[in-house]
Amino acid sequence: MSKSDDRKIKDTSGTAFRKIDQVKDNARNLTQKVLLSIKTNQIDDCIAQLDRELLDVLMKYIYRGFEVPCEGSSGHLLVWHEKVYNVSGVGSIVRVFADSKRA
Repeated sequence: MSKSDDRKIKDTSGTAFRKIDQVKDNARNLTQKVLLSIKTNQIDDCIAQLDRELLDVLMKYIYRGFEVPCEGSSGHLLVWHEKVYNVSGVGSIVRVFADSKRA
């Protein structure tokens, strides 16, 4: 493989990673918009429909929402966090922080 080929691969992979990051950001933004649109008294019903794996995914998105807050999101995300924690326990938090795949 020539240096030129090697550079092309690096350039291509950098572009791919930027696109993946953009997809993740779009998913986070959409998920946060949905979470914020659900009223507090409806959260328990939403959570009741999710299995453990999906609760962990939801918890990942809650933490991502804390990282990039929008106006009024933190308080509502704290309610989501509390309710997911009440169902899935500390195990969900541990699994989220132990998982190398970010939401």
